[in-house]
Amino acid sequence: MADATLIAQLSDPHITVGLRDREPALALSAAVDALRRQPNRLDAVLVTGDLVDTPGARAYERVRELLAPLELPVYVIPGNHDDRDAVREYFALDGRTGSAGAPFRYTTRIGGVRLIACDTTIPGKIEGALDFEHRAWLEAELRAEPAMPTLIAMHHPPILTGIHAMDEIGLPEPDRTGLADVLARQPQAQRVVCGHAHRGAFGVVGGCGVMICPSTWRQAPLEIPGAEEPLLADETPAWALHALIDDQLVSHLQPLERRKLPRPKRKP
Repeated sequence: MADATLIAQLSDPHITVGLRDREPALALSAAVDALRRQPNRLDAVLVTGDLVDTPGARAYERVRELLAPLELPVYVIPGNHDDRDAVREYFALDGRTGSAGAPFRYTTRIGGVRLIACDTTIPGKIEGALDFEHRAWLEAELRAEPAMPTLIAMHHPPILTGIHAMDEIGLPEPDRTGLADVLARQPQAQRVVCGHAHRGAFGVVGGCGVMICPSTWRQAPLEIPGAEEPLLADETPAWALHALIDDQLVSHLQPLERRKLPRPKRKP
């Protein structure tokens, strides 16, 4: 077996600043510690959006502070809670992520894997999009290296989860169908990975496996069809590991122990 390429995935940390920072920050810090304790050396870490809950310079600085102990290449994509230009500023990638206002998308190599990062966000909206222009860009990127095992990252899932409130703010059906058509023509695309739904789930689009990574913070309850409005519960978070082994990608989910908040001290 050739040396494996190992890519960890975190998603939806929703970092805030001020008094509300404690729980999301402790959760992301616990995830970072878990990655650092892995017995095998990771090649990179991918964060699939909603880095912050409300965009702002201090919030993105806080995300960088929390991720810094990894001492690994970190690749991010924006989520619907992010500002794509702020993400571009704080997580620059050698000028390959476009100009101000443009989608934050890029292609890079991580070991034996080609990563194509898509931007499914619509500025000012919760729901996502992967329109014709973006799908054409994606297919051109795929065609550029047809023999390279490829991991495609986006924030909004290109599959339905059955959880009504999450599916209502996902990708629209024409975009999911259009993506399926692209992937059916490009078998080197071995996995689509995403976040947004705040729980682990799996599916297939265009013959390509899809994996939704849970949040490092809070999860959506497994209720189908569930409530009309999105709900988040204090359930076990997790991270994902995507391993290229003998030119095939395998994806794992690993639960995280949540770091507990310290109890307030009693006054004497």
